[in-house]
Amino acid sequence: MQVKKFEARTMKEALEMVKTQLGPDAIILSARDNNKSFGLVGEGSVEITAAVSEETLQKKKFAESRLREQDLQRFQKTSARQQKELIAKMVDKHTQKNQPPPQITQRRYIDIEEDENSYARQQQVSEQRVRASAQRALHAFQEQEEIFTGQRKAPQAAPVKPATPAARPVQAVQPAAPSAAESEAIRALQNEIATLKQVITQFQQMPQNFVGTHPGADFGISYDLSNVFAKLTGAGVAPEITAEILTQAQETLPALKLKNKALVEAWVARHVLDATRTVSNPTAGKIHCFVGPAGSGKTSTMIKMASNMVVREGKKVALFTTDTYKVGAADQMKIYAQILNVPFSVIRTQNDWHNLMRYLANVDCVLVDFTGLSLKNNDEIQMMRSLLPPQGLNPNIHLCLSANTKDADATELGRRYSMLNYKDVIFSGLDESSQHGTIYNFMKRFDIPLHSFGIGSRVPEDFEFATKERLLDLIFKITQLRQQDSEAV
Repeated sequence: MQVKKFEARTMKEALEMVKTQLGPDAIILSARDNNKSFGLVGEGSVEITAAVSEETLQKKKFAESRLREQDLQRFQKTSARQQKELIAKMVDKHTQKNQPPPQITQRRYIDIEEDENSYARQQQVSEQRVRASAQRALHAFQEQEEIFTGQRKAPQAAPVKPATPAARPVQAVQPAAPSAAESEAIRALQNEIATLKQVITQFQQMPQNFVGTHPGADFGISYDLSNVFAKLTGAGVAPEITAEILTQAQETLPALKLKNKALVEAWVARHVLDATRTVSNPTAGKIHCFVGPAGSGKTSTMIKMASNMVVREGKKVALFTTDTYKVGAADQMKIYAQILNVPFSVIRTQNDWHNLMRYLANVDCVLVDFTGLSLKNNDEIQMMRSLLPPQGLNPNIHLCLSANTKDADATELGRRYSMLNYKDVIFSGLDESSQHGTIYNFMKRFDIPLHSFGIGSRVPEDFEFATKERLLDLIFKITQLRQQDSEAV
């Protein structure tokens, strides 16, 4: 699926750009008016986010490649409906030309509209037929056994009228005794029949359900959405959250549209965009505290954000640290402060805040690095609370987590740190993880916005404030797939 953003002066121009680049079948995911100026003249602008499936885009490119230059210009100026009709005709003509003649077969066609209830009934009928065939085979084997063993019951003869005095008595013909070779053959057949009876008995005892459930069936997701369910869970989105999204898709979209994978993915992408929450003004406020477990990237994220404020925004910042437990942590922070040429101090008690803030009246932002604790016992909790700024200073507390953290561990950490009343979450190490659905899971479970992302080790390049489009790109891997396609070409 291709997702692109378009910016133009008016909505009409933006829609024309969408139709020209993505085709008439493109789906509008979002549209908004930008407050910033457009171009050099300072006019307003309209921003549209649109999506289209790869298959539909390839059909559009194929149709345009078959047109001459003057016809291509006329094609782009026509309406969306006319473009759809022309693309469909050219693709159908090309498909029919290259399609081999159909083979004659006696097999009935498969109805793709058949629902799961009908499919289950067919499976039940098939099982009944298998069992009936097994019963007939067993009955035939029993008859063979009775014939060879001589134990078959003779049919009852019809009543015979008494013979006349002139009639001669009929002598019964005794069957000849079987020879030694015939007896050996009979015993061999009896052994084979006994073996077959045992196999049929075991077959009847086995459950005759050979059909496995599709992904999402346990949550009531239909087979048509199983591919999308597998794609989202493969990206790290929790199964229950994926099921919630696709259940809304089943209730919203018509049954025929659920069979269109590209349309379903576009609906899910728009749902993810609408449900994602981000911080509108990440640098608002004077005090920014970075808390989280050890190894979550608090210090590196804080330095990247401070460098971004100093270098790109020209703000005056100060760096504080409360980490007096890890060896060299305070010295490392002091070196960073010297590189950025900003004030630095160490917080050892809560009383230090009042003394330091009096000398930092002209500073725009104060960034504070806290000790990495897991908050498993009351001592760690009390120690962390004693170092936090007073509520009168209105601090912004950011929870820092690594994108490599397991989903269950991230949920547990979010629950423990909730007693610190953090306002948003920062995820670092995006380049080290291949599944970024944990970010969406954490945001949905704790209903807090995303603040920023740490991508790599470069300062300040590998730092960006969170956006809805960025999270969508991480989950659907749109940029990654586009790079793979370009490298393949």
